Amino acid sequence: MQIFNPKLIMMKFLTMLLLMSVCAGVQAQDKKFIKGFSGGMMVHTGYQFGGDNPYNYNPEGATFGIGGVARVHLTEHFRTGFEGYMSKMGLANSLVKGSNNKVFWTGLLADWYWKKGRFYPYVGASVGGGVETAYYMFEGNSKDWLPETNAVYNKQPFFAIDPFCGCDLALGEALRLTVKLDWLLAIRKNGLNRPMGPRLYFGFIFAH
Repeated sequence: MQIFNPKLIMMKFLTMLLLMSVCAGVQAQDKKFIKGFSGGMMVHTGYQFGGDNPYNYNPEGATFGIGGVARVHLTEHFRTGFEGYMSKMGLANSLVKGSNNKVFWTGLLADWYWKKGRFYPYVGASVGGGVETAYYMFEGNSKDWLPETNAVYNKQPFFAIDPFCGCDLALGEALRLTVKLDWLLAIRKNGLNRPMGPRLYFGFIFAH
């Protein structure tokens, strides 16, 4: 077995040089294809509801979470990229304390934005997928180490569509404060466990 392959190493080296040359050429052009980059972290809160299940239980309530976004600016008004978030909803009001519903989703996004002085309003949507994790304890105690006979743990993937709108406030040349509102739609063929609802996001965006 040949461990050291000089031909393969040379091909990788030439490919790397070619990519570096192309990138340098793009940067040297007066009219750049990419107009800029932006990205950052956001925290959110909202209200989640919906979801049929075999127990005839509809989880709903306030949800909290964190996530982030990264975008490439292709024109003066159009951006694309990806985002991902995790959201958790406690169910202590309707089930035993410790019960919860977690949703993670990520997807490709596209949005349109405008500049109004220091403000950058935008509207768009992301399409992707995620996983809902449900832990329902109908009776028992989550603080002891005894087995619970009336509890369920379930994970379900879903197809996600997430329309949103928001606005950035420029605090400087590179730093922006952002506020965003969305409505997550989690879709499954059999209609089981479809979390949905509005969320309000606050965060910081770094732009270049």
